[in-house]
This record gives sequence, structure tokens and C-alpha cells, in this order.
Amino acid sequence: MDFISVGQHAQGFIAIGQEAKGVFALGQMATGVVAVGQVAKGCFTLGQVAFGFIGWGQVGFGMLHAVGMFGVGGRGLGLVIPLVPGVGRARVAPETVDIGTALRGGEGWIAADLFTDGHGLGLSDGAQRLPVKFDRRLQHAAEVLTVHGTKRVWAFLRTVRGVVVCERIQHAPPRPYERPGFYLIAAAQFVGLVIMAAVWWKLVGVELADVLEQVMASS
Repeated sequence: MDFISVGQHAQGFIAIGQEAKGVFALGQMATGVVAVGQVAKGCFTLGQVAFGFIGWGQVGFGMLHAVGMFGVGGRGLGLVIPLVPGVGRARVAPETVDIGTALRGGEGWIAADLFTDGHGLGLSDGAQRLPVKFDRRLQHAAEVLTVHGTKRVWAFLRTVRGVVVCERIQHAPPRPYERPGFYLIAAAQFVGLVIMAAVWWKLVGVELADVLEQVMASS
């Protein structure tokens, strides 16, 4: 096998042609460890249609990562169906101050329970309702947070003309694995990933292994 092969059916360590097969393949139909082409198959692939461990293209299929206007992959950018469940990132809590300090004219973040009762929105520390008013710009968002009951939040308090006002709220949204149906969806994703791996081996892996064997034999 040539180190560099150029032609309609190019096959070499570096292959350039309409149908190219090699470690580095460039062509209309390219198969290689690194493949670039209109249809690219292999490990690291870039093309109009790309299928590999990493598949970047107009249509991308990548077991590890995919990019495309449409695609399927472990992770991805664009309209990519993910096949690896995401666990999300934990929200970083703001630095808090003592609740008593905030209520006595200080300011800062406190950890408290947000709820809605017959008196409207409120913050509590345990069973004690705190003497806090809410900035009107927060009220709708805060009410949404309490639709399903009391919510643990961080609230930024500031004293304005003798009244303690809650000006901002942060909360930790549920992580993906805390949401209903996560494990069922994760199982379906895993099955999809296994199917993709089997298809890759059938359509790409066997052919690529043969190319690599020939490259090694000629070196």
C-alpha cells in the first residue's frame, strides 16, 4: 500500500480521491481514522454526512460527539439527539449572611424557604415567617417557584427606608436524574448508543480494520 495514494479509488496511508480509504482519507467517499469528505466514515470525521466516534457535518453521527443541522451522538451541538444521559451541574450557592444580621439593617444572601399562603408570598426560617417584603419584579417568578409547594431558595435582602425587601432570588433547579422518567429515558439512550456502535462496526469498523491491517503490513 502506498504512503500517498491519489486516484478515483485511492487507498494508502494518506488517500485522496473520489473513493478514498486510509489512515487520513480525503474524498467524496472517505473512510479513515481521520476522514474528510462529502460522506465521511471512520473515527474523526468531517463531511456533509459524517459517521464516526466524532462526527461533524451537516448531518453528524458521533458516538462520542456529533455536530450537525441534524445528528445523533453521545453529546453534541445543533439539533443532535443525545445518547449519553446528562447529570447537570450543581448550582453554586452564594455566600450567605446571618438572617438576624440581614433583618437588622444589613444586606446579603440568606438561605430560606419560599412559600405561598393566605397572606401571599413569604420567606421562613423553619416555622417562623420572616418580616420581608418582595420586590414587585420578583413576585411572578417567585409564585411560579411555589406552584408545587415550599421551595428552598437563596434570597438577597436589603433594608429600604426601614423595610426589609427581598430583591433577588436564586434556587437550585432539579438535576436531570431527579426528574420523573429520567431512568427510563436513560435506558432508551443507552440502547440507542449500543445500536449505533453495532451499526458503526458493521458499516465502518470492519472496513477500517482491513485498511489499517494493509497499512501495517506494508510498513
